[in-house]
Amino acid sequence: MAEKKELERIREDAEEHQRAILVPDLIRSGRSVDEFMWKGDPKASLVQRIGLLIFGLMFLVLFAIAVVILATSTWEGALVGSVMGAFSGIFSFRFLRNAFKGKRW
Repeated sequence: MAEKKELERIREDAEEHQRAILVPDLIRSGRSVDEFMWKGDPKASLVQRIGLLIFGLMFLVLFAIAVVILATSTWEGALVGSVMGAFSGIFSFRFLRNAFKGKRW
């Protein structure tokens, strides 16, 4: 009897995780991803860390492009480059810090 209850609980838990069709389900499942990306997780798996590293490197490339735009353009381009650079730099460094947070690779 206890095994049946345990199997039923596992089945319900799996169905709940796979449901993500309606907006509240998407928000609930996306919250954990957003929290991992912004706050980091010391117990994240190697695959999660590599994914966050790749995502952080993408924003680092955007930061480098913004710096080039900032250095080589007029004041309008400098304004756009500085805003784009500030946001992409913040995201990049935050994601890269979280990728290396916690246990070693």
